Amino acid sequence: MRQRKLGEINQISRTSNVLLNILFIVVIALFFIYPFFIIIGSSLTDNKTIILQGYNMIPQQFSTEAYRYVFMKSSKIVHSYMVTILTTGVGTLLGVSMMAMYAYPISRPDLRYRRGFSLFAYITFIFSGGLVPWFFVYTKVLGLSNSYWVLIMPYLVNVWNIVILRTFFTSSIPQEVIESAKIDGAGEFRIFFNIVVHLAIPGLATIALFTTLVYWNDFQLPLYFSREMKKYNIQYLLYSIMSNMEFMAQDTRSVKIFDSPPVEAARMAMCVLGTGPMLIAYPFFQRYFVKGLTLGAVKG
Repeated sequence: MRQRKLGEINQISRTSNVLLNILFIVVIALFFIYPFFIIIGSSLTDNKTIILQGYNMIPQQFSTEAYRYVFMKSSKIVHSYMVTILTTGVGTLLGVSMMAMYAYPISRPDLRYRRGFSLFAYITFIFSGGLVPWFFVYTKVLGLSNSYWVLIMPYLVNVWNIVILRTFFTSSIPQEVIESAKIDGAGEFRIFFNIVVHLAIPGLATIALFTTLVYWNDFQLPLYFSREMKKYNIQYLLYSIMSNMEFMAQDTRSVKIFDSPPVEAARMAMCVLGTGPMLIAYPFFQRYFVKGLTLGAVKG
């Protein structure tokens, strides 16, 4: 009888802990989601209302003026989206491939010069040549100025991502599997592409998400290297539109605030246009993202 009561008490305690954890997670999720609702609601609010009443999740005065203003250059926005999708897709594919092929050899204990290759990567992580030499390498040495490749190459390799992948390979790829494949006659390339890549999908997907975010959110490379609007990605195009709007509204606001362009509402609309696609794509990476960060944390 006593054991039964203790079992019931433990069951109630476990249920309470589960409910409290769920409640805590829901509150934290709402805390992070709330700003996105503010952005969406403000982008659909009349600009005058935002100036007078501030940002609000529920539009006090519904208006699509900001989106109409931004999409006055709809063809350029569509083209910039295509540039962003191209650079993000190609950059992510090449970047993850290069980082994986660098991280896997230095994760192998039988590589003779693994310490030297690791040190070479760490040095570039700690020291850099500076902005001016970096700029001249891509413009004068490689001659990639005003090209699509200059929007891809600078972000292909990230040393921090290499360290993450190396740790993932070391802790999550059993050495016995590699040795067994060698006994069966498989070469290094076949082991890597047919075995290691399949076992490392969670880790590779995690690095792919990090790399995708870097390419998608970048606006500095077009600022430095692109001289034609057709080479602008979506982030830099939205940045240019916002700068022009603020310039046009600068004098107008000092005279008549209500005749100014919808600067505040348009800023929120541009946030939606810039981040919306990544918010939609994130759930497809989520299961691999969580598994990639946790897998290998405990050995054995």
